Amino acid sequence: MDTAQRYKLAQEKFFSHNPHIVLELDSLNAAEADAIGVDIEEFKKQRRDELFVRAACDRDLDVSEFVIQIVAESPEQANAWRLEGHRLQADILGIDWSEYKTLNRIAE
Repeated sequence: MDTAQRYKLAQEKFFSHNPHIVLELDSLNAAEADAIGVDIEEFKKQRRDELFVRAACDRDLDVSEFVIQIVAESPEQANAWRLEGHRLQADILGIDWSEYKTLNRIAE
């Protein structure tokens, strides 16, 4: 499961356990969407993403950790996904993996 799939699954689980938030999303209307220049479905998607990010922030978590906590089926899987995220970050920054691990105090 890649990062995008995990994010989608985490949102599905989160919103299925928080029906009151789904009701809020269902109450959005086309006039609000028109006011910002998008259709109602795009507006609901944007709002859904905002509410998901806010839920992570309310728990003092970054979104990727929030996703991992919702979706991971074991502590080992969660740790593997965290390492995957760190490896990606090291690649993006152009830092050698062993140097990145040292800088960020990561043990494998």
